[in-house]
Amino acid sequence: MGITGGEVATAAADTMSQVGGALSRLSPSGGNAWPTWKIMRRLVGAWLRDRHQFSEGRLPRLCPICGHRGVMIGVGHPLRWDARCANCGSRERHRLLWLWATGGGFNRLAGKRILHFAPEKALRKVLGENDGYETADLYQRGVDHHVDVTRLPMPGGTYDIVIANHVLEHIDDDRLAIREMFRVLRAGGTALLTVPVNPSRAVTYENPAITDPIARHAHFNARDHRRYYGLDFADRLMDAGFLVETFRLTPAQEVEFGLLPMEWLYVATRPDSGSIDE
Repeated sequence: MGITGGEVATAAADTMSQVGGALSRLSPSGGNAWPTWKIMRRLVGAWLRDRHQFSEGRLPRLCPICGHRGVMIGVGHPLRWDARCANCGSRERHRLLWLWATGGGFNRLAGKRILHFAPEKALRKVLGENDGYETADLYQRGVDHHVDVTRLPMPGGTYDIVIANHVLEHIDDDRLAIREMFRVLRAGGTALLTVPVNPSRAVTYENPAITDPIARHAHFNARDHRRYYGLDFADRLMDAGFLVETFRLTPAQEVEFGLLPMEWLYVATRPDSGSIDE
C-alpha cells in the first residue's frame, strides 16, 4: 500500500517541528533570535544528515574569519561534529591560520604576494581581497595556476607567503614539494602549513608499496593519503632549509574559536641569508 500525499506532508511537518525545536535549543539567545537563511539552511541540512550531533546541545563558537557566533556543524566522511562554521564554512585549520594572520591586532598577510595551494572557499574569500593573492592546484577549477607542486614553473623568490592546508599528505614525494615551496619563497618569506599529525608517534609512518585506496585508508586514515605524519614533520621542513615554529592557542581559546585540541600551524620561514635558486 502506497504512502498518501497527506502522510508525506504530515511527516514533513513533524520533521520540521523537530528541527525547529533542536535549533531553538541551539540558539545562544534561547531561541529568540534566529539566524540568517543561509545559516538556517546549513543547520537544517546538518540536522537532517545526523541529528545526533545536536542531541546533547552545543556551545556557540566564534568564527574569527567571518565573525559569526553560533553552533558549528559536522563535516567530513565520517562526520566530524562541531567543526564547520555554519556561515562561512571554515574548518578548524582555516580558523587557526587566520588567527595567526590577524594576531596582534593587524593582518600579517596584508600587502603580501601569496601562493595558496588547494584554496579553500572560506580563506579564499578573505585572502582574495589582497591584490597579490594567487591560487594553485593540479585539478581544482577556477585557480590561477594549474600546476604540480613538485614541479612549479614560477621563478625562485617569487612569493612572500605560501599556504598549503592538508596538501602534503596527498603528494607522493612530499620532500620535493617542500623544497619547491622553499624555492619560490623570497628570503624571509613564510610557508603556512597544516598536515594530519599523529602526536603519539615521533616518526612519520609511510609505505610507498601501499597503493590500494582501501589499504591506504586503513594505514593512513584516508584513501588518498600517502602517509601519516609524526612529530618529525618539522624535521622535513628543516631539511629543506626552513626555520620552523608552531602556532597554537590556549585550551580556552581553542574552545572559543572551535579549534582542534591536537592541531597546530607550522610556520616555516626561509632564512634571509643564502642564494635563491631559479
